[in-house]
Amino acid sequence: MKHDTLKARLMVGLLGVAVLASGCASGVSSQMTEVRNSGFMSLWNTYADCKSTSDLAQASSDLRQLRSASQEVNEGFVLPLPTHLERLVANPTSRVAVDVKAMAASCALYSGELALNQGQTDTARDLLVSVIRLHKQESSYYVQRAKTLLARLGQVVNVSFNTL
Repeated sequence: MKHDTLKARLMVGLLGVAVLASGCASGVSSQMTEVRNSGFMSLWNTYADCKSTSDLAQASSDLRQLRSASQEVNEGFVLPLPTHLERLVANPTSRVAVDVKAMAASCALYSGELALNQGQTDTARDLLVSVIRLHKQESSYYVQRAKTLLARLGQVVNVSFNTL
């Protein structure tokens, strides 16, 4: 009887430790989720700010932040391993819920069009060409839109030369 009581108390104690340990672990993961979400929301807010501003300097600042973030996402994590094990390990996938590179391209297009509308043709050209350079491997919406805006830029320049 005494042996059964001791065994029961030991089981209850072990169960309590297990519950306590699982509670601590779940608190850490929820904190990590909040950190990831705040990073995503920061990027999303930067993108939304870029697309809604009429201030070219602000749009350019937002574009720099998005481009910087897109480079950080693409760099990935490098785990130092012996050569014979390296081939067995894949790079971890990006955990960002959106394509940051596409957000940067969209912001650059918007900034380029903003510069074009404000008569800053050199800035507009630089921004639009940067989109084509970054996405030259693909025939994407961003490349097509940049080419369309560059053609419009060419017409604006021709019109300005004809009026002189």
